[in-house]
Amino acid sequence: MTNKVDESSPLAPDGDDGKGVCYLCLGGGVDDDAGQPLRRDCACRGTDAGFVHLSCLTDYAETKSKQALDLREFRDPWYTCPSCHQKYQNELAIDIANKFVPFVRRQYPDDTQMQVESLYVKLCVLMGMLMRLQPRQKREAGVTADVLLSMIDRMKANALLLRYSWFEANAYHVHGMIALQEGTEESARRAVTHFEKALEVFEAIGDDEGIAMAKANRAVAKSIYEDDNSEELLETSQEVYELRVAKHGEGNEQTIRAGKKYAIDLHNANRRDEARELLTKLLATSKQVLGPHHSTTKEVEFALQEDDCDD
Repeated sequence: MTNKVDESSPLAPDGDDGKGVCYLCLGGGVDDDAGQPLRRDCACRGTDAGFVHLSCLTDYAETKSKQALDLREFRDPWYTCPSCHQKYQNELAIDIANKFVPFVRRQYPDDTQMQVESLYVKLCVLMGMLMRLQPRQKREAGVTADVLLSMIDRMKANALLLRYSWFEANAYHVHGMIALQEGTEESARRAVTHFEKALEVFEAIGDDEGIAMAKANRAVAKSIYEDDNSEELLETSQEVYELRVAKHGEGNEQTIRAGKKYAIDLHNANRRDEARELLTKLLATSKQVLGPHHSTTKEVEFALQEDDCDD
C-alpha cells in the first residue's frame, strides 16, 4: 500500500503531509483494498478531519441506510458528511451517489419508492454541478432524469405524494438546464418548454421556492432569443435569493449560490456597488460556513474578482 491523500480535492489541507487518517477504518494515509486514496470533499477543515476511503464510506452508508427509521435517515448518509453536516461535492459526491443506486436496487429490488429516492440523490448531485460536468456526465444526468420521470409516472396511479411531484419538477428542471447550456436559440426554446413543465408542477403543489426558481430559469432561457429582459432576470433572481434566505438561512449553500446569481444580475443591470456588497457578504459567509477551499466559496470569490476587473 502507498501513502496517499487525494490532493485533487479542493479541501486537501495546505501543507498536508499525505498522512491523513480515514475516520471510519482509522487507516492512516493509505489506499484502501481497491487502491483508492483517502478522500475529503465536504466542508471539514483542519489537517486530520473528514478524510475517508470511498469503500469505507460506502460500507458506512449501507449500514446506516439499513438501520434507518425514516427516508431522511435512509438518504442522508449518501449525500451529506456526518461530521460537518454539509453535502459532499465534486467527484466524491458523484462517486458515492453512484454507489447508492445499485445498493438500493440490490437491497430493495421491488420497492419503487426507495429506488426513486436513490435516483433523486444522484440527480441532485449532478444537477448541482451541471456547469462543470463532462458531456458524458451531462448525458448521464439526462438519462437519470428520464428514468426518474418514468418511475414517478408509474407511481401516480397510487396517489403520488407531494414529495415525488417535487422530484418530478426538478427532473424537468435538469432537462431544461442541459438544453440551456447548449447555447443555441433552438435549445433555449426547448429549455423554456422544460422549465414551464417544472413550473406547472411547482404551481400545482404550491411550492413558492420552486415556482420562483422555474420562472428565473425560464427568464434566462428567454434572454437568448428575446430582446432585453434584464428587468425580469433581476426580479426573478432576487425573488429566488430572498425566498432561500427566508426558508434556509443565509449560511445555506443553495442560498449562497442563489445570492451569487442575483449579484451577477445586479452587475449586469449596472448596479455594481450593490453587486459587490452582496458578493463580499456572501464570500464571508461561505468562508465561515463551508470553508475557504469549498467549491462554492471559490465560485463566489471568482465572481467578486470578475466584478472588480470590470471597473
